[in-house]
Amino acid sequence: MPRARNSEFRAYPWIEQRLAERDWNTRNPNRQASGEVWTQGECLENDEIRRGLGEQKPENVARISDASVWVIEAKEGQQRIVQALAEAKAYADAITTGSSLLAAPFATGVAGNDEEGYLVRTEYREGGGSWRPVVMGANPVTRLLSKHELLRILAADNADLDFAPLTVREVVDLASYINRRLHVAKIEKDHRAVVVAVLLLALESDLGLSLTQGASRVFIDDINARARRIFDAAGRQELWDTLKIRPSNETLDDQAAALSDVIIKLRNADILHAVRTADVLGSFFENFLRYGNTSKDLGIVLTPRHICWLATEVLNVSTSDIVYDPAAGTGGFLIAAFNRAKEQVTATQATNFAKTRLYGAEVSGKVAALAFINMYFRGDGKHNLKIDSSLRYRLASDAQAQRLTFHEGQERPRGEGPKVTKVLMNPPFGLKSSSEKEPHFVNHALAQLETNGLLFSVLPASVMYDREWKAWRETLLHSNQLLAVVAFPIDIFYPVATESIGIFVKKGVAHNAGQDVLWARIADDGFVKRKGFRVERRGVDYKLVMAPLVDTLRAWVSYGNRLAARPGEYEYAPISSDELIPHSHLGTAALEPAEFEGEVRRIFKSMVTQLWDQEQRAEPVVDDVEL
Repeated sequence: MPRARNSEFRAYPWIEQRLAERDWNTRNPNRQASGEVWTQGECLENDEIRRGLGEQKPENVARISDASVWVIEAKEGQQRIVQALAEAKAYADAITTGSSLLAAPFATGVAGNDEEGYLVRTEYREGGGSWRPVVMGANPVTRLLSKHELLRILAADNADLDFAPLTVREVVDLASYINRRLHVAKIEKDHRAVVVAVLLLALESDLGLSLTQGASRVFIDDINARARRIFDAAGRQELWDTLKIRPSNETLDDQAAALSDVIIKLRNADILHAVRTADVLGSFFENFLRYGNTSKDLGIVLTPRHICWLATEVLNVSTSDIVYDPAAGTGGFLIAAFNRAKEQVTATQATNFAKTRLYGAEVSGKVAALAFINMYFRGDGKHNLKIDSSLRYRLASDAQAQRLTFHEGQERPRGEGPKVTKVLMNPPFGLKSSSEKEPHFVNHALAQLETNGLLFSVLPASVMYDREWKAWRETLLHSNQLLAVVAFPIDIFYPVATESIGIFVKKGVAHNAGQDVLWARIADDGFVKRKGFRVERRGVDYKLVMAPLVDTLRAWVSYGNRLAARPGEYEYAPISSDELIPHSHLGTAALEPAEFEGEVRRIFKSMVTQLWDQEQRAEPVVDDVEL
């Protein structure tokens, strides 16, 4: 009688489902070019794999790239997890040794069954040497990994996922799924960001949170109660009122089911760990805000995290600074400042910095609540977030506390001097109110800075060349030094079409006519357009791509040192026209197609403006100019 085969085949559907959840294409690569997962003997149809394995058949082999694969071996019963992992590593070693073109640097053991559940252990061959457990900090990763995670580990050549933070690409994919799921459950698009925020807080309280059949109301009440505790503990109950999940009786069960599905997706993505180790929530929330009306109504254009990183690096933010963002949004600049500062000090000093030296204001209670949560996960700072228009207030010392507070009115009484040392901001674009334009935010921010304090602001490029703001630019230079101007890629806020720049200003000293400014343009920031968002190019670290420019800007802006220029990319030159933008001051260099289009648009707009001016002055207009 033939020997009964072990029942590890029962794990096949479980493995396939988990891989699909992690965005693997589980089709056989031999049958479909886009397929990524071989099951059992299917892998032996690949000559390179067969050369290493002979007739051996792991449960699964997943194709990471043309040069690397991942081996998965399953066993019946959780007690056999060590055996499963050992066999997976043996298969991986055989593939790597037997093939001159293919390596198998990842091996995973899966052990268990549907009744007792499944254990998962993964190891990575670091530097082609010893096998190391794949971990997040001190904890082994106990789930199947996504392709993006394997690629990050490979790029970092480090088995600790903390060294390979969640990418914008992964965040976009996760948020897109959640957006679709909440849409099907009829959760309004303007409320989806805060629903997800509440779920994150509830999960932090209880990672095992789950829906019991027939208990939809209890489930949602439990989510709300767990999230509310964090706002109550911080004394920010007014923020909670903008967040509470309020399902309708008609859709109660559908919404509870959707929330349960989202919780499972968040848990599988280890999102709570990710938000503590990198600023991913800003990009995450942006995906939801973009589809609603909140960001449109408020002129919110959320700043990409790599631009926040650039600004804090150039301004050399440290714990000795007092940092302010008068248009905080979801808190990206404040978190970037905190991240940089805490790298230099102890945990206690970092916490004190967050509580006493980080300040922000945000007019939308809903967006401010998202900033609160973002800052909560990254290390406090939440106590200094004002929910109102910053233009109504000034930051001043509070005699009763070791921190600054927001006081009504812009005028300072005698003896009250500004205390802020660094401003980082991206003011709302294109608000209808004539008193809340981008330059008004710059004026307000400069008023909070002490003399010689540094300001960075994202601005529409038009502010620095349109005639409407010519007088403002002259006033700016009369009292402050323009240190540097950086032109961002045309599609930096894609799909929002806005030609934008970043300015670096030192307060309190007039700009001399012959003084050099560092003019720069970012032709490549390491990102590409995908599905309505900009995401990292695969295998590219934006910090390495942008490092030469960041180093040059920091040396000039923070220390007054001049590093070598790159003609056409960044150059030192005095102001030569009233258009304070890089393209008017840089030498010739090839432009990217998108940049060329933006430059044509700018020149066309300038031509129209000149013609309009001529007409207003009743001067003759050349007849053969076509617009």
